[in-house]
Amino acid sequence: MQNENTHGFTRRSFIKGAAVLGAAGALVGCSPQAENMEEVKEPDAVPAEQIYAGVCRANCFGGCLLNIHVRDGRIVRTSAGDFPNTEYNRICTKGLTQPARVYSADRIQYPMRRTGERGVGKFERISWDEAIDEIANKWNGYIQEYGTHSIATFMASGNFGTLAGGGMAGIIPRFNAVMGFSSISNDVDAAQGFAATKIFGGMTEAQANNEPTDYVNTKTFINWASNPAISQPQIFHFIMKAKENGMRFIVVDPVYNATASKADWYIPINPATDGVLAMAILNEIVTNGTENEDFVRTHTEAPLLIKEDGMFLRMSDLGVEPMEGDVDPLTGKPTVIDPYAVWDESTDAVASLEEAKSPAYKGISSVEGISVQTVWENAAQQVAAWPAETASPVCGVSVEDIQELARIYVEDGPVNTYVQLGADHYVNGHYNYWPMYAISAATGNIGKPGAACGPICVLPTMVLNFMVSALPTDTAGNPAQGGGPSYNMNTLLTILENEKYGDQDAVLKSIYVATANPATVWADHAYAVECFKKIDFLVVADITMTETAMYADIMLPVAHWFEVTDLHTNCHTHPYFVWQEKAIEPQFESKSDFDILKTIAEKMGYGSFFEFDGEEYIAMGLENGNAKALGLSVQRLKEEHAVRFMSGETYISFEGGNFLTPTGRASFYKESVAPAYDVGQEIDFSKETSLYWEPTLEADKNSAVRAQYPFHCISEHMRTRTHSQWYDVEHLKDYDPEPIVRINPEDAADLGITEGDTVRLYNDRGSVVMKATLSAGYPRGIVGSPRSYREREFIEGHFASLSTKQYNQVCANQPFNDVAVAIEKA
Repeated sequence: MQNENTHGFTRRSFIKGAAVLGAAGALVGCSPQAENMEEVKEPDAVPAEQIYAGVCRANCFGGCLLNIHVRDGRIVRTSAGDFPNTEYNRICTKGLTQPARVYSADRIQYPMRRTGERGVGKFERISWDEAIDEIANKWNGYIQEYGTHSIATFMASGNFGTLAGGGMAGIIPRFNAVMGFSSISNDVDAAQGFAATKIFGGMTEAQANNEPTDYVNTKTFINWASNPAISQPQIFHFIMKAKENGMRFIVVDPVYNATASKADWYIPINPATDGVLAMAILNEIVTNGTENEDFVRTHTEAPLLIKEDGMFLRMSDLGVEPMEGDVDPLTGKPTVIDPYAVWDESTDAVASLEEAKSPAYKGISSVEGISVQTVWENAAQQVAAWPAETASPVCGVSVEDIQELARIYVEDGPVNTYVQLGADHYVNGHYNYWPMYAISAATGNIGKPGAACGPICVLPTMVLNFMVSALPTDTAGNPAQGGGPSYNMNTLLTILENEKYGDQDAVLKSIYVATANPATVWADHAYAVECFKKIDFLVVADITMTETAMYADIMLPVAHWFEVTDLHTNCHTHPYFVWQEKAIEPQFESKSDFDILKTIAEKMGYGSFFEFDGEEYIAMGLENGNAKALGLSVQRLKEEHAVRFMSGETYISFEGGNFLTPTGRASFYKESVAPAYDVGQEIDFSKETSLYWEPTLEADKNSAVRAQYPFHCISEHMRTRTHSQWYDVEHLKDYDPEPIVRINPEDAADLGITEGDTVRLYNDRGSVVMKATLSAGYPRGIVGSPRSYREREFIEGHFASLSTKQYNQVCANQPFNDVAVAIEKA
């Protein structure tokens, strides 16, 4: 029974909210409507309350430990749980309103089969046996005719639980590998990671930033391309605490937003020109010779020598025979060791990189008759195209401010450059991040207390046994057949219509969607819908009637996070595994993702790969030396609820300047770059090997498309939703009642638009109608709108219809913000 006055709403208003949502069109198979709900008298005595450990598992980089308060078998509220380090204790509006999601009017109650056209929401109730039989029969038929690769799974970030599939070493990848199914690549938030792989060789356990408790050691904190006050509220207090202790807080952003309002210095920048600003800062540093010489020489690849053919000079080029190394487990053959050659200033002679005591990174043009240049001098050539005077009109930052930023990196360290995804969602995304990261490497502002560069999103890469999901075996030790190819989102329609993925034959007949809602959040909504309509057989497993579920042939009801046991492992900003206790029984006929996948596998004859329960599977993932060294175990997690999995008291990313590249050094140049996808596209690799920047597609103010569609449209994160989740919490609509577009007041005046007017945003891909609100925080020519709303919440159209599915030539990344629109009163 719901308590009165819990979180500011009463039992009566909670029922009223469910009724409103029901009237808005809840479908058959969702929770009972208001007419089926009865007022009950308050009991004379309040029932005893039990508290269970829980965790928010959405992709808000939170992963907050929660207390789940239960009375008479019903969840009545949540509160913040205690981490071992209570500085991490947090709960936001989304965590507080989880009970409303458990008892949402949009809960899918039982398995259903589609009876009408896809997308219209007509379904009939079926039993679990009928649902599993139909799925197994369909899939066995496709396998027999087209092979296992004709079936694909698609999972995203809707639930980062190990047993839900989204967590690392999760059950969905194991299911894929066992069944031999293909997968649909998520293709989001990829640009920053692609660039980090270029310069750092990849991400550490904390991706590329230091643990938040280290921020107190930072002298200057540059928040670049991120809005943590909204998007990462669980971490923002660490930044503000450091600011109160004297840290200087600088914000670089196109929009004056909640985070910018807290800045000591706010620097507006033209969207998707972050790389230009970074190149100009680097140019100032190179020109003035103010780089951190010791760090550049010792911890970057600046001394490596590039030959005229673009390849590195190696000792074999100088007559030294390569050596045999350890056997490569993938090929079974010995590796070849051919050391990089550098010029050693201490001996004034050539030497291998490993043996040189003082490798030179400037002034080397020839070695034994071979023309070369150092990596540092190559980088200097690239940034020379962007002096402050050239960069300023492009990025919108004054020459003086560019010079001041360069000075800060050199003189006011340690500097933490906190970079998230603001510059990621453009076709030129990774061209922005590599130069941004390079500033920290050039000035030594990385790998030590107070100094870091990049995102914070903790990943337990060192303490999980990924073989349980990647290379599973059955009870007899036989290996699984292995998963099929991974298909990019923007190639699905070609596969469905032409049975081709690039030059390769590809047949796709069925997709299983879990922990995802692509119909709402994928770029180019019309394209996504067309894919869903063309697939032969679509199965969707979810908690609520999402927009994607409306297109399902078979819909499966999934238990809420609080109705199952699970382990939250990744994509949060704290260094803990968090245990989820089962607080109540699954509502209606819902089942956990784990139980659903296990049942399907058993039905199709693969039960020997799933002869374990949920806790046993989690224990399998913790079966490795690193986890044991840290005392990680299921029993300990059940007892303590939150257990630290990162070594030391405060984690420093790339500590000591040790990176994940083959040399262990940060890279300013690459001999070659492997594209993240290959569909036969033409690639200009000259853009990928050196520091480089080019304008984006539509956000650039000089783009040809802006003559017809003059406004750049940014998609915002919301306080009240994580992507499309929490759409069904009615009382949160008091804060975000409907979709809106924020317009600069001067632009609005030119268009004859006033506060609250209904307006249409449109381009050649689609249109959407919503209310306008005036915001001076947005500069002229730029508008912004939350991208978390479903189609039925807009007055007309869909916000996701405005975005393009076009990818960069090497980086598979949906460019949600690379959007130009025109605006008119509707």
